[in-house]
Amino acid sequence: MQEIAPILVSVVIPWRNYDRSIADVLPVIARTVAPLVSDYEIIVIDNGSTDNEFADYHSLVGEGGLSNLQIYRLIQRVEEDTAAWAGVENSLGDYVLVFNPRLEDLSRLGEGLQEITRGRDVVYFSNTARPKSTVLEGLFAPLFRWLFRRVTGIDLALDATRGRLISKRVVSYLLQQPRPGMRYRALPSISGFSKTTLTYSRMLPRDPERNFPGRARAAINLLISNSMAPLRMASSAALLGAAVNVLYSLYVVAILLVKHDVAAGWTTLSLQISGMFFLISLVLFVLTEYLIQVIRWNVNGPSYFLASEATSAVLTRRQKLNVERAHLSSSLVDPVATDV
Repeated sequence: MQEIAPILVSVVIPWRNYDRSIADVLPVIARTVAPLVSDYEIIVIDNGSTDNEFADYHSLVGEGGLSNLQIYRLIQRVEEDTAAWAGVENSLGDYVLVFNPRLEDLSRLGEGLQEITRGRDVVYFSNTARPKSTVLEGLFAPLFRWLFRRVTGIDLALDATRGRLISKRVVSYLLQQPRPGMRYRALPSISGFSKTTLTYSRMLPRDPERNFPGRARAAINLLISNSMAPLRMASSAALLGAAVNVLYSLYVVAILLVKHDVAAGWTTLSLQISGMFFLISLVLFVLTEYLIQVIRWNVNGPSYFLASEATSAVLTRRQKLNVERAHLSSSLVDPVATDV
């Protein structure tokens, strides 16, 4: 039997629209977590349900309901990562577990707790068994994962899983950011934290909330929040457009010098058009570069964050300070003794 860890764990579950399945799964979660830790809390984030649907949650927290359960209602629907961050931000645990019961389970939670209490900052739980996908998802998902890995260096098959156990050190870092919810979404790309991934395979039913348009929108947001590469591509395209217009202007001048039967007004019109597009491309390049800098200033947060600290048990400067104090004390006493 695994030893109980003397920690408080917060379990965050983003959920949309009350149904019987959430009432059935919460007791299972409680029975799974309780034997592994000294204390726990379960936080359900209701992601924009209607008034009637939210009223059904009260039966879970009333007399005879589940213990250690909190339910927060978001005023409007947001992305799942944003809803998850709302739960993390309102959690009290030493460690925070975020997962979606529709797509993940807690079969390796015990190993994850061992990893995190040994000093890991983030433990990912990745379900390698994927529900049956549509034709469009089957075509575009591998292509997007390849593109994402090329742009950010992150393997979405493992690192971007939503099931994760994070330490308070990571939460403290995120809270110092101007947009902590966005940085939480980009957590796999943040270096400096000790991470590991625990995989398992369990076929779970398909989540009806995750249709192709929603997954495509989430994929684009994930790419944009993890990398400046899209903006860099736009900046490079604008600079390339400016260069092409300069070359075209030189071509127009060369034609004017070589040929004598050029149509009247062609040279002037061509130079005018190429000059206008050159200026537009140059303005787009400057604006894109400025936007990149503004995003860095406003999203990156503090210039540094101390994740941990280790200090020598013996500090020579303290010993020297003691010697100086002793020397100073004797110098103050000696003149008095001489006068006497």
